[in-house]
Amino acid sequence: MNKNYYILTNLLSEEETNIITSIIDHIEKGEKRVGIHQIASENYVSTTFIIKMCQRLGFDGYSELYYHLSQRVNAYDQASGTAALQELIDNYDEEKGRQFCEILSEFQDQKIFVEGRGFSELVADYLVQRLAVCGFMVYNKVHFYDFMIFHDQNGLETNVNPALMIAISQSGETAPVINDVKTAKQKGYKIICFTRRSDSTLATLSDLTFVVDGAKQTLIGGVPNPFFGRIILAFEELMGKYLLGKESNKKKNCN
Repeated sequence: MNKNYYILTNLLSEEETNIITSIIDHIEKGEKRVGIHQIASENYVSTTFIIKMCQRLGFDGYSELYYHLSQRVNAYDQASGTAALQELIDNYDEEKGRQFCEILSEFQDQKIFVEGRGFSELVADYLVQRLAVCGFMVYNKVHFYDFMIFHDQNGLETNVNPALMIAISQSGETAPVINDVKTAKQKGYKIICFTRRSDSTLATLSDLTFVVDGAKQTLIGGVPNPFFGRIILAFEELMGKYLLGKESNKKKNCN
């Protein structure tokens, strides 16, 4: 990230620039608040030097400077994330980003199923791995099918807890995907989908629809086809937004 975004380097000496850069590096790594003594040690200056620098820049002290830089880093990350998502998702806006984060938070301790067929199944497998790494209880379509059959055969339908399904289909009309989504909806699941068509059956059934590389005509065999790759990139950005918000809320609760 460009450190000049946060500071006017022509106002700072080389030592002062290094101090600012050092603080920003710690913030970007998501570390807990780094004290003035550590920053001074890392940059071979005294704490008095840092305090005088802060005052010269118009801050009361180190704590105020640190808070200011933290706010700027988070604002920059959110702005760049939004820009990236708008490039990858045709209908993305902040409201959809907020809804995505709220739904994930709602189901962070519940089951999540990811559904896709054909090339979409490869993307679904990636999403399963990404969510699992982030601590979610996530399963692919096979587990969903077995889960529903088990409950149906054993008369346990009423014990099925609400869960979340993420469905992927270029056309939004893939029959096996639509059937599973309909079954999930009947059980009270929430549905997030990625599709190329906002007017598709899948989009109609979903609580939150992300349109990727939107088109009326879906050429399955077309080359190049950016649909699948864009979903993976978009999901990484969405997860980054979710995790950033979660960390921010955690810090607020600790203060």
